[in-house]
Amino acid sequence: MALGDLTRADVLKAVAEFDELGRDEFLRRYGFGKAKSYFLEVEGKLYDSKAIAGAALGMAAGDFSGGDQTVARRMAALDFTVKYFPVRPWTREETILACVVLAANSWRQLPDAERDPRVIELSELLQTAEFHPLEEHGPDFRNINSVARKMADIAANHLDHRGKQTWGSRLDASVAREFVDNPTEMMAEARALRAKLLGLRPEQVKTPDVASRNAFPVVFDMPVEAHRTRTFPVSGTSKRNASRVEAELVKRFREWRRKDEHSVIAKGILLPGETRPLRVDLYDVDRAELIEAKGSAEREYVRLALGQVLDYARYVEHEHLAVLLPELPKADLVDLLSRHGVRCIYEVAEGKFGRN
Repeated sequence: MALGDLTRADVLKAVAEFDELGRDEFLRRYGFGKAKSYFLEVEGKLYDSKAIAGAALGMAAGDFSGGDQTVARRMAALDFTVKYFPVRPWTREETILACVVLAANSWRQLPDAERDPRVIELSELLQTAEFHPLEEHGPDFRNINSVARKMADIAANHLDHRGKQTWGSRLDASVAREFVDNPTEMMAEARALRAKLLGLRPEQVKTPDVASRNAFPVVFDMPVEAHRTRTFPVSGTSKRNASRVEAELVKRFREWRRKDEHSVIAKGILLPGETRPLRVDLYDVDRAELIEAKGSAEREYVRLALGQVLDYARYVEHEHLAVLLPELPKADLVDLLSRHGVRCIYEVAEGKFGRN
């Protein structure tokens, strides 16, 4: 079958199979690699467009000859949306942050890097708009594997490296050389970069303690505005709307606290054996307040927020706990929060907040 034989029904059938199997198993079944730039979007979820087209036609990767752009045009002709995410090279600033991790490891490649908490933490840190616009962040943008590969390239371009060379860029070698020639200055620049990404003062920046990684969770700071395009759906229109409301609410609350010169960040909690950290929405550094945000004050959202904030409180040092909502919930829900030592923060007017 040719690409011109592809129908909308075929595509939707392949999408359903993708949902059932999951991304990794679906790609493995049909022999396709992960898409780099072109993704089919269906009901807010992203799919590897070329793999979907091949599966829809009953063809494995070796038998499928359509290029990414050709597939994208055919999908568009079938009234599907195809999103394009450009592959962005690493900036000098991103490379500096990666070099800090390698310098601490004597410029050697990290063993089992994909599970190293320092790599995972850096992957999360780079999910900001500081270096590349959020709308250009694809599902795999600066993910753990790509950060680990970049560190391997940098290590291979270091002056002391005696092993096999990789395809590292000139920038990798240049920045690594800067660290050799001016280590104190480069570490100071890296610290300032990290503070800028987190919205903190340089003296507030903390380095995660990874010495006992297997014994207890690693907790680290994350940017509030960090964004990673997900490949899984949020079911239900109301939940998608609540998610959008939550994102805007968090943004307004952070700006409100900034007016009082409070530093507000997010937190990551990496549990033993895991590679995807739990994300704490907000942490008011000056109040040591752990905050879980929700885009609705309805009962199911308040109960969920309560469970999450109590869960996170076991791992993150804090003095106060709170739930952030777009409006004051019903009195019995405020009482529920209070009984567990959790304050309710709610928006009284756009960009202004009260506490109960």
